[in-house]
Amino acid sequence: MVWEDSLKEDPQYHTRDFTWTNLAGLNRLTEQVSKEVLICHVIRPNSLTEEDLLSPKCIPQFKVKISIRTWPNKPLELQTMINIALDFSKGGEYLSLQPTKSVVIPVKTCRKFYEIEDGFWKLNGKNNASHIGIQKSDINSAESTVNENIKKARSAMYSLMGTGLHGENGLDSKTSISLIRTYILPILTYGLEILLPKGKILNNISIQYKKWIKQILSLNSNVADSAVYTLSGLLPIEAEIHVKAINLFGNISRANCDSIEWRLAERQLQIKPHNSCSWFIEVKELCLKYEINDLYAYLNNPLSKFQWKKLVKSKIHDYWTSKIIDESKGYSTLKFMDHKYNIGSVHPLAISVSANLKDIRKIPVRLKISTRNYILQTHKASFSKNNYISPTCKLCSKAHETVEHFILLCEKLEEARIPPLSKILDNGSLILAKVATSFPIDLIQLIINPFCYVDINANRTVFEETSNILEPMCRQLLYNLHNKRYALLANIDKQGSRKSNF
Repeated sequence: MVWEDSLKEDPQYHTRDFTWTNLAGLNRLTEQVSKEVLICHVIRPNSLTEEDLLSPKCIPQFKVKISIRTWPNKPLELQTMINIALDFSKGGEYLSLQPTKSVVIPVKTCRKFYEIEDGFWKLNGKNNASHIGIQKSDINSAESTVNENIKKARSAMYSLMGTGLHGENGLDSKTSISLIRTYILPILTYGLEILLPKGKILNNISIQYKKWIKQILSLNSNVADSAVYTLSGLLPIEAEIHVKAINLFGNISRANCDSIEWRLAERQLQIKPHNSCSWFIEVKELCLKYEINDLYAYLNNPLSKFQWKKLVKSKIHDYWTSKIIDESKGYSTLKFMDHKYNIGSVHPLAISVSANLKDIRKIPVRLKISTRNYILQTHKASFSKNNYISPTCKLCSKAHETVEHFILLCEKLEEARIPPLSKILDNGSLILAKVATSFPIDLIQLIINPFCYVDINANRTVFEETSNILEPMCRQLLYNLHNKRYALLANIDKQGSRKSNF
């Protein structure tokens, strides 16, 4: 506030000290919420007394003069701002602006659009540029950042292939998922808590994320998404972004009330409508989705860092656990899966008993049969036109080759079936006798997924016995049947090729 006659500041109402660091931080923050910084002088009439200030009637007597705005209305003003920044960079406190590295991005919004004229700018004009790892674009910064993050994450995946991160014949699933969570996920979601991608952009990064998980688990691309999350124990990429965004708001709520971020959050939450493009309103909508109500109350009475993260984790995990389980129940291909989604824990079906490569090789067959993604004759026949492919088993030619026929009934596989099956029946009866069940036990279900009958929370001892004793036997049986089946099919194909040659 300045006096009308001398334009000198009134020290009584001079409450904010501006520095170049604070101003740069304020400018960066307002960019993310699509706002402008206006630095104004409030001109106070000399005739206005302190008693007059006690009433709102004094407001019409003030005058406001805009001194600086971050986005000028005229190209000449914009060029002047660039010149000021360039001159200031030569002062010695900061590195000089490099004409080949520093760029000007014309921002297009519903209110303003600046076009670059050749020969006008002293700095390069570009459609997009990178700033602290976040892509700035004149059209859609979120899409540019997502595309760049996918490229970086893909490069990180390739760099980890030497360690065995490549699905079959590589590391075990638990270690591979841990590598993705530690090294790939932070790169993939970097900066997205600020941009909050939605719609097609979010779908693009989600598709790529699920594709990598399926490749690591050696599953086909048509496996149900809920099965991928259940087996890996990972959250969807959308949930990961939401966790980071809401935790960022928690950091702002714990900041000093005089900080720019806190004051901006207070203003946005108070005056902005629900359909606003403000970042704070978008975070508010996310919190309502996860039943975290009254965000303004948390701003005024912030929780500690531990309490806030615990609340966010609990709410988001509960929401996605319920959603993934409900979705998995709607897929007929997942009838053998136990509808249990433990976030942060790899499903026992995907965990190898040891680090031995022989045990790791059995996991892909196990998971494909559990998700009904293992290709049998019935599957081929269902996708063939005009009944070109018969669903009859090629090995015994006596019945349709279903999962039940493959595991229990095909005569040609008896040699590979009988020894491990007898062990499963003996040990399974002893282990499941300790579990109080009111429904009959299905042998097919027991072989494909014995964890449907045990719960780690109900009886940890029985669960560990199932993981260490029963599950390896079931896995060995399916692996034996798989190898025997393909060996016999290879012989049949050889015989057929010989007959055709004659």
